[in-house]
Amino acid sequence: MDNNIKIQFLGGVEEVGRLAMVLEIDNMKYLFEYGMSPGKPPKFPLPHPPVDLVLLTHAHLDHSGMIPWLFSRTDQRILSTELTGLVSNLLHKDTIKIAKSEGYAIPYSTTDIKEAKNSLTPVEPAQKENIGDDHEVRFHSAGHIPGSLMFELVGEKKILFTGDLNIIDTQLVKGTKPVQCDILILEGTYAGRDHPKKREEMEKDLLDKIDEVVKRGGVAVLPAFAVARSQELALILRKAGYNVWFDGMGRKVSKMFLKYQRYLRSADNLKKALDKINFVHSDHGRKLALKAEVIITSSGMMDGGPVLSYMRHLKNDPKSAVLLTGYQVEGSNCRLLVDKGKLDFYGVREKVECEVQYFDFSAHAGHSELIEFAKGCNPEKIVLMHSDNREALVKPLEDIAEIYTPKTGELVEL
Repeated sequence: MDNNIKIQFLGGVEEVGRLAMVLEIDNMKYLFEYGMSPGKPPKFPLPHPPVDLVLLTHAHLDHSGMIPWLFSRTDQRILSTELTGLVSNLLHKDTIKIAKSEGYAIPYSTTDIKEAKNSLTPVEPAQKENIGDDHEVRFHSAGHIPGSLMFELVGEKKILFTGDLNIIDTQLVKGTKPVQCDILILEGTYAGRDHPKKREEMEKDLLDKIDEVVKRGGVAVLPAFAVARSQELALILRKAGYNVWFDGMGRKVSKMFLKYQRYLRSADNLKKALDKINFVHSDHGRKLALKAEVIITSSGMMDGGPVLSYMRHLKNDPKSAVLLTGYQVEGSNCRLLVDKGKLDFYGVREKVECEVQYFDFSAHAGHSELIEFAKGCNPEKIVLMHSDNREALVKPLEDIAEIYTPKTGELVEL
């Protein structure tokens, strides 16, 4: 009986980041995501009530970052893909490392991380699992990154929780398709913004720009998220013939992706792409990378990681370029670079003289694609989340469903 469906967002509903939502249905409580916004300082969701089950769509920290904290309080069971479990475990360990180096309070212990890893019940797209007394949950690929899921809860009503989604095929993963449902809980990261060009055009523009930088004797630095974006860039560069170096955590993530080939659009292409790339293993490797043509390196937001050591060397070189391909969160180093032409080197802001350009390689559906996806789901009700511009989606979607835009902490009955 679905007479009583309530939701409460503990974060990530009127902002992009720290997503967490409790769904209460027939006296069962489910926690979807428990993320953090990695920043200076990081932002966490509200504390969660006792829950019966945790559902995690994918490994990115804004969705998975606070999962270990759950285990410092009670035992839980988590439904997610095995790959998401592995990658999020790697990111959780890194979170402790960053908190120590930045001097922030560490939200959880290595024991909590281990318990979270061991509490995963691995599930697969197209699988079903019975939960509660008379509900089942169905899993669908979200098209966002390898191993990412959407969750469909089926009882008297069908509820779809999208997490982050993409409907177009990228080099790395195939896009997702709409799922018929009564209640759609939809992300809106790109609400109000369409991706300016087709993916293929964007890839060509990036390669043309790299070509220009290399021809004038510069180095093209591509700051990239370790999870999915750096592998996507490796695939784009696969046939271009440049001397490419790859630095940071993306190397470990790439190995994990290749171990779970079923989540990739073409494992063969990724393997070939990585075989052509030089990996940085040491300080000596970093020196060699500086003499290369292209460097793919973390962190994607430029808030830390090897990218800052490369930028220290190249910031005054007008022949070189920083080519950004990711979302620049408010307050990140990346955003500072785009807005002010400066970078924060561990507390010291310095002017950057080399070229800076942004290419929109998002793994999220753009504004029109979100509308298209929502219409394809044909819901009665839509809850908009994970967006700092939900208003942009309200009008276009009002014709098809009743729209909800809850606030953080607000209990909403659906």
